[in-house]
Amino acid sequence: MALQEKKKLKILLKQAIMTRVLIALLPCVVGSIYFFGWRSLVMIFVSALVGFITEYIFTNSRKEPVTESVFVTTTIYALIMPPTVPWYVLIIGVVFAVMFTKEIFGGFGKNFFNPAMAGRCFVYICFPLSMTALWAPVAQEKWGALDRWTTVNKTNAVTSATPMADLKNGNLFIGSQPREDAKTVNRIGFYKQLFFGRISGTVGVTSALLILIGGFYLYITKTANRTIILSVVISYAVLNQVLYMSGVEPVNDALAALLGGGFLFGAFFMATDPISAPRTQEAKIAFGIIIAICTVVIRNFSIFNGGLMFSILFANMFAPLMDKIVKEIKAKNKTGKAK
Repeated sequence: MALQEKKKLKILLKQAIMTRVLIALLPCVVGSIYFFGWRSLVMIFVSALVGFITEYIFTNSRKEPVTESVFVTTTIYALIMPPTVPWYVLIIGVVFAVMFTKEIFGGFGKNFFNPAMAGRCFVYICFPLSMTALWAPVAQEKWGALDRWTTVNKTNAVTSATPMADLKNGNLFIGSQPREDAKTVNRIGFYKQLFFGRISGTVGVTSALLILIGGFYLYITKTANRTIILSVVISYAVLNQVLYMSGVEPVNDALAALLGGGFLFGAFFMATDPISAPRTQEAKIAFGIIIAICTVVIRNFSIFNGGLMFSILFANMFAPLMDKIVKEIKAKNKTGKAK
């Protein structure tokens, strides 16, 4: 009986953490509606409904309740999807995220990969045109897109690239020396666009300001692991700045790299997933450095404009191994001192 009570208490504590994560996501949810219209909110609701039903099918067979973690997964998943994503792509990704990344491994607390990121990766590979070819323009009016379903219409069609894609292709000027093929734009003005979010991109992660509001809440409440956050952000900033100052193209300066491409969202909300991240302090630092290095390489030197998605999933694979190595080293050191 005591064991069951401890198990229930542990689940309740984890659910409290999930509730705080959902609270932290609210600024990005509101921003998604403001920048891209009410379709964004419906995407979040549809994602939540499909995720709930998928998890219920499995938890019901195990006589367990559906946990709040599924809504964290589905909300994050919806926020990192393009505003124009077809409904069938959205639904397929949610089912994959909950079923194949979480439930088949035993449900809550048993996943090896971040479910939301795995779901996005699956549809990214299966439906590349739906995920990368078309991007909705962001509302520029004072009240944003609060008065409409979507920002896409017959006259404005869709934009063909995100700011990070333009940066990589040399279509924007970000730095002290212009590139030969770059179109000069005001650097401070572009930073403002990235910070406030009036740019094309995924549903809820275009505004660094809104991400930081939710991320700061996670940080001060210790909901998200501070070591992982600092390790990822500092490593990524330093590596970008060093390469940028060394003249390595198309790497951009640290500020543009941090503010763009939803990097901060990944650092605060996805890299810090307590289930798929390492447990030991040393492994957490290494985990963040691996994510930073892989993101720089993939984002700048591969055909992909992002890179954070693959980097987090790659680091997730090695999280258990890193913990094991750290523990073994500590055990050997302890044995050596004892002798």
